[in-house]
Amino acid sequence: MNLKLDHMIHYINQLQTFKYPGELLRIYDGGKHEKLGTFNRLVYLDNAYIELLDVYNAEILRKITKSEEGRVSFPSKIIQDNFAQGLKTVAFQTDDLDLVKQQLIAKDVDVVGPVNMHRVDEKGNKIHWRLLYIADPDYRVKPPFFIQWEEPLAVRNKKLAPFQQQEFTVKQIRIDSTERAVTVQKWQTWFDMEIIDDTETYTSLKLPNDTIVYEIYDGQVSKYHTVILKDEKATSSYSLIIRGIRYRFDAD
Repeated sequence: MNLKLDHMIHYINQLQTFKYPGELLRIYDGGKHEKLGTFNRLVYLDNAYIELLDVYNAEILRKITKSEEGRVSFPSKIIQDNFAQGLKTVAFQTDDLDLVKQQLIAKDVDVVGPVNMHRVDEKGNKIHWRLLYIADPDYRVKPPFFIQWEEPLAVRNKKLAPFQQQEFTVKQIRIDSTERAVTVQKWQTWFDMEIIDDTETYTSLKLPNDTIVYEIYDGQVSKYHTVILKDEKATSSYSLIIRGIRYRFDAD
């Protein structure tokens, strides 16, 4: 599928006034998803970005989550979690969303999309992309979804380079699952992930064409638990609990 991590979605209430402790990570203004009643701000890292997401019109979001598309949409987990803050899901980028859809259908995986999306940035410009969702009613952890940007990735990456904090690189994402074996099996099927480690308490997976490791742990509650970043400027590792998610920064 030639997938890579594109971004993570961290829901934060009262996002307009949010800052990371010590302003460790720089935040840039994003824009509104008028179709969903949400808006975002963005944190660009070396190999991905964090989408900080908030809701400006809860009624729009509640209404759309009752539709087939809205039920699986990226902000639907905010409603499902009763507006609890935290990391809700992640997006995998692809340069051929239609091919990904064909491959999933060939595996008898139900999908929704592609869905045409856009947001309006602070200058009034529209940014366009397409999304594809896995429509699995039995998931324990909200599945990652797929994104294809309107611009070629090389052009987009060049535009984003001035905003990237290249000293921070995403290394791992820890996920807790009440049924680890089920989550692992589904992620292998959906994303062609390979197992690189398997212990009594967790299973490590990775995409064939990406370096980021996804550690699926046994947990009492299914959720995205920890984002692990490499901090090239740190002399020792440290962790911060920030609005429902643990950020761990490794020195090496």
